[in-house]
Amino acid sequence: MSIKWYFPSTGGGRKAGLNDSGIETFKDKPIRSLAREICQNSLDAAIKGKKAIVEFNTFTINSNDFPDAEGFRDILARCKDYAILERNEKAESFFTEALEKINGSHITMLRISDFNTTGLVGSNWDGLIEKAGSSNKENEKLGSFGIGKNAPFACSDFRTVFYSTLTETEQKSKGVSILTTFKLGEYPDGSDNVSQAIGFWGKVGNNNIAPVSQMINLDVNFRRESTGTDIYVSAFNMQSKDDFKRKIISEVLDSFLLAIWNEKLAVKVDEIEINKDTLQKVVDNFRDSLNPNTIFGLELLSDAQLEWHQLPIKMAKNLPLGNIKFGFKIKMDGTNKIAMIRSSGMKILDRTNLCKTLRYVGIGIIEGDLLNKFLRDLESPLHDKWEADRYGNPAQARAILKDINNAMSDKLNEVAASLFDEQIDIEGAGEYLPDEVEPEGKNPITTQQTDFDKIISVEKKIIKKARSVAHLETDEIGDDLSSLSKTEGAATDGEGFEGLHYQGSKRHGIGEKDTDEVGLGDGQDELKSFISVKTKNIRVICLNKSEGVYRISFVPTENSTKAYAEIIKLAEQNEKMPIEIVSVVKQDITIKKNKIGYLTLQKDVVNSIDFKIAETEYSAMEVKIYAYQG
Repeated sequence: MSIKWYFPSTGGGRKAGLNDSGIETFKDKPIRSLAREICQNSLDAAIKGKKAIVEFNTFTINSNDFPDAEGFRDILARCKDYAILERNEKAESFFTEALEKINGSHITMLRISDFNTTGLVGSNWDGLIEKAGSSNKENEKLGSFGIGKNAPFACSDFRTVFYSTLTETEQKSKGVSILTTFKLGEYPDGSDNVSQAIGFWGKVGNNNIAPVSQMINLDVNFRRESTGTDIYVSAFNMQSKDDFKRKIISEVLDSFLLAIWNEKLAVKVDEIEINKDTLQKVVDNFRDSLNPNTIFGLELLSDAQLEWHQLPIKMAKNLPLGNIKFGFKIKMDGTNKIAMIRSSGMKILDRTNLCKTLRYVGIGIIEGDLLNKFLRDLESPLHDKWEADRYGNPAQARAILKDINNAMSDKLNEVAASLFDEQIDIEGAGEYLPDEVEPEGKNPITTQQTDFDKIISVEKKIIKKARSVAHLETDEIGDDLSSLSKTEGAATDGEGFEGLHYQGSKRHGIGEKDTDEVGLGDGQDELKSFISVKTKNIRVICLNKSEGVYRISFVPTENSTKAYAEIIKLAEQNEKMPIEIVSVVKQDITIKKNKIGYLTLQKDVVNSIDFKIAETEYSAMEVKIYAYQG
């Protein structure tokens, strides 16, 4: 049998163009996809008790040293001719460029090798090379679709990859090329005999392509001496070596930081080694290229004092699935993202919008075989999101995902709650928090602390006109709203009925005329002036969504014995609408429509008011504080 390229005939079957769906899946971010798919495969194949090592090494070969170079040139030329015949300009352009590369003097190659792995044993070889859309991995393994094998092809200007593996019992190599249909010749009846789009380099005989029974050594500076797998990406499409190194290092650290930290994985990119001992140095050297979450993630893992919380997750009341090992740190420059990481050490996604009252960074590690398997079944083909509709019972899957969000959100909200009742040291937050809190019993507006169910938002505003605000898109816990507060602004004269008073025929500040000229009932101050009070740290928190119970908290910068709070709902397009306040919880004060008063304010003392509204949907709110000027 000869060793060469061979593309089987369609045998009268379907023809194929250049737009292979498997490759196109990874075209958007080819380097990211390559890093994730390769490293997860090596982790899956790691010898038990050993650290998987992956090398990414770029090099060049002489064009004539490309396996069966002449045969491959002829195939590319036939593909181009067929593209011209089919008037497919995109395919014609692709094969024109491929021919220029194969006819040039040198070809850029990428070798990806793993060590401390078993190599491609038995069905793993078939699943990677011989079959499409197939995965033979066990439940705890990361891959599950068989689509990740296409990632290297998205990085090849030849769409051609060579595989070589050494196991304890054998060694073998084979090439795979995913191109297009092209003419092979004619059948006896004169009709065209055309090829399939996928061809192989190997031992050809009797319409069969068998692997070559030895290692292929395209990189003359490398020779394998232990079990593992080598993948050669031909005509590797990198802009520059420096650009490639920065991209692959950034993606490896973003996706496998925990695996490297736990010494399950080490990676070498050309001459740069990435392991637990070199992590900090690599992060420092490539800081400008890294995802900020990577830098924060290493900071969290390096913090010996970081508190880790075990959050239990259940399938049903009596069926525990596993735990989320949750660690986080409050930081004023935090990204508000929690990296969700499988037990193997690969990050799947960043969970956001769990608590907008705080600025934070965090890590959530999925523990337990059942929970890892469950979430694996929900993963997209790119392993970068969880989709409940992929599960047999989507409603149950959504409920469990919601429980995971709730568990982390509740833990964050416990910290958020402490901001309103005690001083805590948050990095960089000192200038935004009051220096002193009035001793218990001396602030008539401060109420007892209650457990939080949901944080709406906190946002410091210094502009007078409200901008567009975020609104709730789903009812899942953790999908928070933005709220606006008028804070730190100069005191402004009230315009007639700006508070709990009414003056002549002037209209309410939110566009509604109040027909009650008696205000809160004292009848004397309605014609007097109220002014906007300068405040700090206005916050709006949802205490109980189902009952519509909220809390406002603020710090006035001046004293007043007669003040009130006005609460306004912010709708789309900056439209302001009054909130219907039903009652005030544990407060001996008066309600008038969307206003609460009268309040006694003490400078630099935290004031908080719990109140109930008629609505049960989350609302973004603007809070204004006014004081009687008499």
